[in-house]
Amino acid sequence: MFKSLSFQAIICLSFFVVLFSSCEKEVQTQIETKTIRDTIKITDTLDVDRPINLRATKGVYGSRITITWTPMPLAQKYQLWKFDNSTQKYLLLKELADTTFDDTSIPKSLTKNFYKVRTFNTNSSYSRFSDADFGYTSVSTYYKVLTFGSEGNGPTQFNFNMHVEVDGANNIYVSDEGFNRVLKFDSSGSFIEQFYSGSGARAVAFFSNGNYIATRTQSSSYVQIFNSNKQLIREWGTYGTGDSNFGNIECITIDDEQNIWIVDGVNHRVKKYDQNGNLLLKFGKQGAGAGDFNAPFGICYLKGKIYVSDTRNGRVEVFDKSGKFLKIYPVKGYIHGIRAYGDNLFLANSEGFIIKSDETGDVQEKIGQGQFLNLVDVTIATNGDVIACDVYGRRIIVFKKG
Repeated sequence: MFKSLSFQAIICLSFFVVLFSSCEKEVQTQIETKTIRDTIKITDTLDVDRPINLRATKGVYGSRITITWTPMPLAQKYQLWKFDNSTQKYLLLKELADTTFDDTSIPKSLTKNFYKVRTFNTNSSYSRFSDADFGYTSVSTYYKVLTFGSEGNGPTQFNFNMHVEVDGANNIYVSDEGFNRVLKFDSSGSFIEQFYSGSGARAVAFFSNGNYIATRTQSSSYVQIFNSNKQLIREWGTYGTGDSNFGNIECITIDDEQNIWIVDGVNHRVKKYDQNGNLLLKFGKQGAGAGDFNAPFGICYLKGKIYVSDTRNGRVEVFDKSGKFLKIYPVKGYIHGIRAYGDNLFLANSEGFIIKSDETGDVQEKIGQGQFLNLVDVTIATNGDVIACDVYGRRIIVFKKG
């Protein structure tokens, strides 16, 4: 057979055989190389696992970011790292044994802060880093921690919850005008008792000696004072326009001398009494001038001054303890309940948030924006928690600074 082939054909056939043999060797080499690479085991020389499920909170809290991750076997402690924009590097933030950390060193709200974590037992026993995650703080330094209440006549329900107060133990008192009662709850929102019963039950307040005052409407006595055992000590006030009368009691406050200040929304005035029911002074009339009111509602005492929310005139008026008018500062929206805590005022704004301001009226913060159906009253617990009364929502909402 080969004898019949020409010289040129033999040369071509030989070249083909060599070429095929060369290609076969190259393919075989590639296969062998790939097989070798696929069978190489990448050995992790570290003896602990890297953390997983790293999560940083996003706008949940006012002034902090909480970072959490899953606890890992054999881990004795962890290193949490945070990205530093100035150096463009991750820097060690905290070494800890726990799997949660609150980062409060946040210079600006609504900005991304990136974190990663690794298991770190010793300098020779540590893991690779976890996947990174970012978190950010909200605009407000307050965040919602508790909501309780619903519509109804049960022990944890409300019909028309217009006023809220706290005592020295941070128990919460909700005046439900619709069912003529004041309900008492602990600081976690658990029902304790029906604290008071009175026609159109209004505001309550506590004296430093443990006695308390309760107010109501459409009754033989609008103001009642009880001792700490709920025994009635004295009462006064009937419907009318005279010195011993009220048109409609709204909010009350107690000053540093334990005198009582009562807002009469219908008669557009404020009255000051001692604990024996003696009228010490009164001021205000319907109007829009300095010292006038149009349906006043909230009142509080702060640093020797009395602050009154002049609701329909859209402002807060300030008086000294003798009832002398001092100043006005305007506020956008209607202001209802108003309270003082520390150096600040907290005002329930009809536009759906609580205004935190200093005593000059400069707004420092808006608390609870978008979380109310109709905000009417606010009070402050001894620990600084802000407790708000949402009348149309038939609920109480508690905010904590953090």
